[in-house]
Amino acid sequence: MVALAAGTSSCVDNRYAPPPQPIRVKASDLHGTWKGWAGSSLTLQPGGVAEVTDLDGQEFRFDDGWRMTGTGIWSLSEPGSYKGGNTVGNGSVVHVTVNPVAKRPSKETGAERSGLLASSPLPTDAATRTVPPPAEASWDIGVVKDKSGRPALFFLTSDPDVRDTYYLSRS
Repeated sequence: MVALAAGTSSCVDNRYAPPPQPIRVKASDLHGTWKGWAGSSLTLQPGGVAEVTDLDGQEFRFDDGWRMTGTGIWSLSEPGSYKGGNTVGNGSVVHVTVNPVAKRPSKETGAERSGLLASSPLPTDAATRTVPPPAEASWDIGVVKDKSGRPALFFLTSDPDVRDTYYLSRS
């Protein structure tokens, strides 16, 4: 008897699956600090100033293993104006570009996951992310509602076809 096995791929093509349901926001709705996993944060200040702490790369840049701490700029695109594909949806999109600064010690353990949606990476994975960050990094970040109905920010990590999602919630 001969058994045949169908080949499967570890990369599931979900490019046409809809991203999380977007919401419409104003820039002032986003001002403040947004917390992610393992002590990562994104602070969006009035006037377009952005600050990140231990923020991981988006999509395939996540696989490079770096975490960015630095300052830069941010802007908000209106719903329907983002032309980068369906990885962050068609709602409001936050564009962030940051340059690294000297790393500061973090006061947080990263164990807190309150308010985060379940598919964020595990906090224990952060210890292995020690590669120096690039000279500049950019993120396109979608805006959705979390399970409590509050705004949350998200971007995809690793292969965007797999749709592993990195969430940030307001602190």
